[in-house]
Amino acid sequence: MKYSLSEEGLVCIGGFCGAVARYLVNEQVPSLPGTLVINVLGCMAISILMYGSIFFGAFSRSSRLFFGVGVIGSFTTFSAFAAQSFSAGPIIGLLNILANILLGLVGVFLGRVMVTNPRGSAWIT
Repeated sequence: MKYSLSEEGLVCIGGFCGAVARYLVNEQVPSLPGTLVINVLGCMAISILMYGSIFFGAFSRSSRLFFGVGVIGSFTTFSAFAAQSFSAGPIIGLLNILANILLGLVGVFLGRVMVTNPRGSAWIT
């Protein structure tokens, strides 16, 4: 008998994995820097998943649900970013917002380059 997880089950298990991963990263790099690291890694990961799907069809719907919605969706968090930025005060909060946005965009760019660059690239192996 063949058994497959429902889409909700994939998101649920992925969400569990992403939440635990977020906790573990935040234990090593707490507070504002930890959330920044998490958000940049999440941007890079979603970019790899998205562009790998668009350009190469590399990921199935189930993979996108598990990793994109589940793992990455629970790994990154806008609510922690917003609350920490607000409570850090106006200067540090604004710097944190800018760092998350700019470095998040860099993460998306790097993820896209990792997926779309030929393997022969001198700086990406």
